Amino acid sequence: MIIKYVLKKGYKLQHQLLDWIIIIVTTISIVWGAYKIREWIHNACCSPVSYMIVTGERNYTTDTDIDQLIVKLGVLGTFITQDVNIIQKQIESLPWIQQVSVRKQWPDTLKIHIIEYIPLTYWNDFYIISTKGIIFRVPKEYRDNDQKVMPSLYGPEGSERVVLANYYVFNEILKSSKFHIKSVHMDTRYSWQLILQDNIHLKLGRNNIIERLYYFIKIYPILIQKINDNNTCIDYIDLRYRSGFAVRWGSNSITPVLCGK
Repeated sequence: MIIKYVLKKGYKLQHQLLDWIIIIVTTISIVWGAYKIREWIHNACCSPVSYMIVTGERNYTTDTDIDQLIVKLGVLGTFITQDVNIIQKQIESLPWIQQVSVRKQWPDTLKIHIIEYIPLTYWNDFYIISTKGIIFRVPKEYRDNDQKVMPSLYGPEGSERVVLANYYVFNEILKSSKFHIKSVHMDTRYSWQLILQDNIHLKLGRNNIIERLYYFIKIYPILIQKINDNNTCIDYIDLRYRSGFAVRWGSNSITPVLCGK
């Protein structure tokens, strides 16, 4: 009985020792793992922002533009310390930017989403008017490309909204007859001129401009017949007459036509 008791006691001590070893090893593993995780998080958080992902439909903004703007800010901060609002304001300084959102993506990336103004027309050769009526500038190489595909509007400084509003009206009237506007001019006397496809100039004057535009649509088939018969072209059509119009042909001859409207 005594020998049996001693054996059980020794076995119990060994079992307790093994339990303690397991506890100690487990504790060390947990502490070491926590330390390494903390070290990894610290290194990740303290590492500088290294990558950028730029999204959004861009007509004007290039990656180089964004790089140069961020370079002006100096060295970027760490993932934790970098203020994305500063970067956002810097990019918003580009005149064709409507909206920018900048956010962080773990562990070292900035995600930048850009919304540009949508161009509608050219304005006075140096500016663009957006679909929201906002005037903005773009680099010359982009303006040259836009001029080939967008109509041009001209007017005195500060008259862009008036000219744009009339452009919408003119375009709505003319497109029903499949005419396309290349440019709209309003001078300081509020006198209007249009240039259509094939470089046909319409002189509308100051008064009754909508009535004169409808009148042009009415008489244009007659002019087309003359163009076909004489193999010539129209330089401009002067609609400023009370009861008729005048045509300047490509040969520089002017034909006044008086008739009731």
